[in-house]
Amino acid sequence: MSDRRLHLARAALQRAEKQWKGQVTCLPGGADRIIRRAFGIELAHHISIGGIAPMGLHEIICGHDDTGASVLAWYLARLSIGDQTGKNLFWIRQRRAIDQGGLYPLSLPGEDAPIMMAVDQQATALWTCEEAAKSGQIASIIVETTDYDLTAARRLQLACEAGHTRLIAIRHMRSDSKTIASSAHTRWRITPEAVEHSTTDNRHILSLIGGRGVRPGSWRMQIDATTFSLSVADALENRLPPDRYAGNRG
Repeated sequence: MSDRRLHLARAALQRAEKQWKGQVTCLPGGADRIIRRAFGIELAHHISIGGIAPMGLHEIICGHDDTGASVLAWYLARLSIGDQTGKNLFWIRQRRAIDQGGLYPLSLPGEDAPIMMAVDQQATALWTCEEAAKSGQIASIIVETTDYDLTAARRLQLACEAGHTRLIAIRHMRSDSKTIASSAHTRWRITPEAVEHSTTDNRHILSLIGGRGVRPGSWRMQIDATTFSLSVADALENRLPPDRYAGNRG
């Protein structure tokens, strides 16, 4: 890329980041509600608004059958929801969409177990997400579903904004390993570190692969399936995820 094109690209990125930062004031509570720390790390270097938006759509892309994506979804859904007193977490599972290796309702902590719902069709799962998000009566929603298009992602985002709700969508990785464009605030990918996708290995690679005002990065994570928590074991020198993900930031 020529110096001029590189300069223009950087300038465009700076304008986009300024515009996105300006939208923080539109969030309930403004910048004070931004989740600036997660997994034991500061997020300002990777997300231009300073951290994870407290409401709206966030996506997890997974292509494996262990519990890593479900633990990540549970973790993200419960981040800084102390001000949502009296509101439940809602977990919507589209049957046969994603096999997460046995993370069933009975395995979740009893004191804050979510409302669980299983459906057969994607249309039912997405409709339920929209209606629950718009209601404003749910603190966070987790949905396991087959892949959806950009129009569906925008509808989910608008519903979350209307009800000040956080939605964590677990999307299965496509067979061609590409991700469809999305309006999600952040997009994450988590994969087992071991070559063999063992359900007993608690080391995973977590990658921030896209979103609004996002700089991709990767971390080696330690997952505790007993407490449903994640922490960074190694920053992996902030390396970018594989090119096929970095080139499609949605």
